[in-house]
Amino acid sequence: MVGRVVLLNGKLITPFREIEKGFVLIGEDLIEKIGTMDEIIIPEGSKIIDVQGLYISPGFIDSHLHGAFGGSVMSATEKDLRLMAQGLVKCGTTSFIPTTLSAPWEKVVKAVDCISQTMKKDLQGARILGIHIEGPYISLEQKGAQNPEHIYPPNPEQYIPLLDKYPNILRITAAPEIPGGLELGQELKRRNIVAAIGHSNATYPQVLQAVENGYSHVTHMFSAMSGIQRIKGYRISGVIESTLLLDELTTELIADGHHLPPSLMKLVLHCKGIGKVCLVTDSMQAAGLGPGKYELGGLEVIVESEIPEEFEIQTQENNYVAKLIDRSAFASSVSTMDKLIKNMVKQGDLSIRQAVQLATYNVAKIHYLENKIGILAENKKADITVFDEGINVKMSIVEGKVVYGSWQ
Repeated sequence: MVGRVVLLNGKLITPFREIEKGFVLIGEDLIEKIGTMDEIIIPEGSKIIDVQGLYISPGFIDSHLHGAFGGSVMSATEKDLRLMAQGLVKCGTTSFIPTTLSAPWEKVVKAVDCISQTMKKDLQGARILGIHIEGPYISLEQKGAQNPEHIYPPNPEQYIPLLDKYPNILRITAAPEIPGGLELGQELKRRNIVAAIGHSNATYPQVLQAVENGYSHVTHMFSAMSGIQRIKGYRISGVIESTLLLDELTTELIADGHHLPPSLMKLVLHCKGIGKVCLVTDSMQAAGLGPGKYELGGLEVIVESEIPEEFEIQTQENNYVAKLIDRSAFASSVSTMDKLIKNMVKQGDLSIRQAVQLATYNVAKIHYLENKIGILAENKKADITVFDEGINVKMSIVEGKVVYGSWQ
């Protein structure tokens, strides 16, 4: 048996409350106990780590990313996923859900198979929770940075064998209004897989139908989705308005300082409430690497920090974003979860505790994983992040093992 680890003198974020001068006792891969320092009993032989007043929270969870730190999901190699895993823990992300892109179906299947095989291994970094498929079942009108050559309606003869073979598929993002979209939602609901509305041109009545047929989440709010339009003078609500209105739908924010201004982040939180929003990076392989030219799903991409002067905020130096080469649209982000949390505190007017909830428990609950991760509590996975007041990550623990930090 691996010896116990005790984190002492931390400010615990569970994330539903803060515990001043707290401790976390870890036994093997699970949390055994949390509490205040005045009630601690340290088991003999435990490894003691004094975090000296730093924050201790559940490990950050990224449920939507296409790559990071030079690794690309669609490269379909263990090496790429390992690069991602080992880079992400430096930013406090202890678990993630690799996300595919619209591509030739055989490439999607190859990527899914690679993720499925790699998640069984110790990557010496963040661990893989499962698979998120984004595309090819999306709307051409809302393709965003997805390759239009590989976008088409869902066909059960294609996706049923995939779902049967890979039960670790946790989520599929699709446009419910396209032919076969509702049937896909029904099948995903039956299997307890998250059906997410994304890259969708749906109207309000079509979103209602989607909810009735299994869709429960909305992918990257405001990005690649329909808003209000006028037809013969009449205003028609789109996915944006529907998401803000319907309590049945959860959603996610790319809070990288580029995709959304503070006013829109605050609007979503105002309408949905803290409990129904999570943070995602939607990052590509350039995350953690810096500016330059890259490739995403066969499309040429440039990573830079240039923003129009009309944008609501002028983001801080070295805060980059990925764009299509003609700069007509964003092409994923190059952010990491620690930066998103920092932005939600600085730009979204959230407390650190609230921002952490968006990156931990909320992500877990949306993907039906809250019984295992996302909370500092007894018998939950010991996925833990330690950071300071400025959300600078000092240590990451994955399943009870310190994989990043000066206490190794």
